Amino acid sequence: MYKSIRCFALGGSAVVASVLAVAVTAVAVNPETYQNVATGFCLDSNAARQVYTLGCNGGSYQKWTVTTSGSARVFRNVATGFCLDSNAARQVYTLGCNGGSYQKWTVGTSGSALVFRNVATGFCLDSNAARQVYTLGCNGGSYQKWR
Repeated sequence: MYKSIRCFALGGSAVVASVLAVAVTAVAVNPETYQNVATGFCLDSNAARQVYTLGCNGGSYQKWTVTTSGSARVFRNVATGFCLDSNAARQVYTLGCNGGSYQKWTVGTSGSALVFRNVATGFCLDSNAARQVYTLGCNGGSYQKWR
């Protein structure tokens, strides 16, 4: 969403107008890495738009910039530029960023950990020891906690 701002300089008979597009959302300065509390693996993605967890390696596929959209957050993968997305079938993947509610996540806390809840589905980001990432009903378990 963009706002247009018109700046007018009045002087004699000349009126100079310029339009400046200003983004209404804010982007995190530093990309974040998210490690699953239960498995110790980091949230990862690839160019094929798959999302999974792997051993934390500091690579750009494990780094996510966070954009604020109202009270929700949008997670964009640094390496691919795709946004973290989900669907009602509880699948998690990345797609081109589109501003839709399936790409928006609320961020809560549980102790010192973070919990990500999808705005469209209400399900929480979850993982398992097989390195799969999906969403499930929020249950407070350590597989749904990230740091």
